[in-house]
Amino acid sequence: MEVDQRKVSLISEFLEESFVGCSVYDWLDAERGAHVYHIVDDTSGKVVHRVFVSRAFLDNHAENDIVPALQNLALLVCLRMAGGRRVNVRNQMIEIEKRA
Repeated sequence: MEVDQRKVSLISEFLEESFVGCSVYDWLDAERGAHVYHIVDDTSGKVVHRVFVSRAFLDNHAENDIVPALQNLALLVCLRMAGGRRVNVRNQMIEIEKRA
């Protein structure tokens, strides 16, 4: 079963609009069952945020609910708190990875 590319694009657009001066690169990580988004500073080329959106989140939210669900989960606040640490978007929650 393919992930709905429109849902993937909606998340990319949301992140690009939220992080002015950054580009968003996304790809499927089949091993983790997640779609990965790297938010990259356009000036330095540095990855400033890493987001892993689970397949369950994508499957369980309708296209119109994707961005509101991310807002309800406070994704942008979590990303700013996480800094360079990876942020995992699960179906009903967000996890910020501890530093290794």
